[in-house]
Amino acid sequence: MSSTENWWKGEINWATPAGRLLDKFLAALPDDRAFHFVLFGSAPLQLSIDHALLSADVDLFSENEEEDLAALVEAAKLGKSQGGIYLEPGHSLSFRASPHWRARARSLTRRRATLTLPHPHDVLIGKLARLDAKDVQAFRRVMELTGHPTADEFKKDLQNAVDLFRPAFDDDSPNRYPENTRRLWREVFHAEIDLQRDIIAPALAKRRENYGETTPDYKHFLER
Repeated sequence: MSSTENWWKGEINWATPAGRLLDKFLAALPDDRAFHFVLFGSAPLQLSIDHALLSADVDLFSENEEEDLAALVEAAKLGKSQGGIYLEPGHSLSFRASPHWRARARSLTRRRATLTLPHPHDVLIGKLARLDAKDVQAFRRVMELTGHPTADEFKKDLQNAVDLFRPAFDDDSPNRYPENTRRLWREVFHAEIDLQRDIIAPALAKRRENYGETTPDYKHFLER
C-alpha cells in the first residue's frame, strides 16, 4: 500500500456504541490537564470502518504512563462492573502490532483529549494474539468494506512485526501468532502460508542488510 492512500481516514461515527461510550468518558474527565488515549481492539474499526461491528468493551491506554486510567474509568462509572458496554483500561504493552504503528496512526481532538486510532492493519495484527471467531469476522468485514489488507499487504505488515513470532517468554502463555497466522491464511485468504519463507526470512534479511544483526533461528520453534 502506498503512503498516499488514506482509505481508512473517513469520518468518525460518534453515534456508534464505542463513540457514545467514549463521549461519556471524555465528558467526565477532570479539566485540570490534557489527556491522550490510544484506542485498540475493535473500537477503532467500529468508529471508522464498520459501524455495525459489535464489541462488549472499548480497549484503551493512556500515553501518559503515570496516569491512573483505571481510576478515571471508575470515576466515570464506565468500567466492567457497571454492566453493558464498558471501558477496558490497558497498557501500551497490551497492544502488539508493528513497531511502526504510531507513524501511520491517526490522531484527533475530542473534548479535552487527544485520541489516537491505530491503522486498521495494526489493529488486525493485534487480533492475531487470540483470533477468536469475532476477530476472524473483523478481518472479513474490513476486507469486504475496504479491499484491504490483501494477502501481500498483510505479509509485508507481518514482516515489519516479525518479532511477534519470537518464542514466548512464559511457557504457560505460549505465543499463538504462528499458529493463528496460519489459520488466518486458511480461513480468510484461502491459502497456505509458509511463515519461514514468507514472513521471517524476508524480514530478517532486511534487518541484516540494514543493521548487520545476526539472524536468530526461529525455524525450530515454528516446526513444533
